[in-house]
Amino acid sequence: MTTTTKTIRRTNVRQTNELDISIGNKVNQLRLAQGTTRHQLAAKIGVTHQQLQKYEKGTNRVTASRLADLARALAVDVSYFFEEDVLPFEEGQIERQRMCIELMRDFARITRPDQQNAIRRLVKVLVEEEGAE
Repeated sequence: MTTTTKTIRRTNVRQTNELDISIGNKVNQLRLAQGTTRHQLAAKIGVTHQQLQKYEKGTNRVTASRLADLARALAVDVSYFFEEDVLPFEEGQIERQRMCIELMRDFARITRPDQQNAIRRLVKVLVEEEGAE
């Protein structure tokens, strides 16, 4: 009796595509729009910040259950990730939002109230000068 062996070829089903990248962009922009750090969101959904970064860049695919976790953590319906043209920011605004979050974190680390007040006053003066132009 002869036994035949079948060789099954598996294609790389883990390769990401445009939808994965689109979902990652939406996760990233929603997180930034809400002022949430990568560490904070990662903790909410039970992954490392490195894994969340891979999701945001579209390097790794997001499973259905993880997408549900992300939707819950970001307070949106899962369908949001499949809608077209619903990004909260234009491309040029992303860097500005990152800068604002970084500034807020750095400001919170200043322990002296007089220094915080000086920075607040400086920003207020700059805003007023900007409005006068």
